[in-house]
Amino acid sequence: MKHIDWADFKKQITSLDQSEIEQIELVAQLIIRRKTLGLTQRELAERTGLKQAAIARLEREGAIPRLDTLEKVAKALGLKLTLIDENATSKEVVSS
Repeated sequence: MKHIDWADFKKQITSLDQSEIEQIELVAQLIIRRKTLGLTQRELAERTGLKQAAIARLEREGAIPRLDTLEKVAKALGLKLTLIDENATSKEVVSS
């Protein structure tokens, strides 16, 4: 099976709405970050306390995980979840 990168695959998508595309992009960013850090799925699973199968499922299905799972994975990858005002010109962070 030939691997295709996200940028090329995204151009082929026609049946998904914007929300679904954004969810897939989020998971794609996590995959890219994991690979950039040189981590295997098993190593990421160990860092998160999840099973390797859960990481594989997250990456394979492209479905958005539960928020607590997303937070664990992001933190293990040295990332944090942040809300951005999509209407702001400078993409300012929303604070509470």
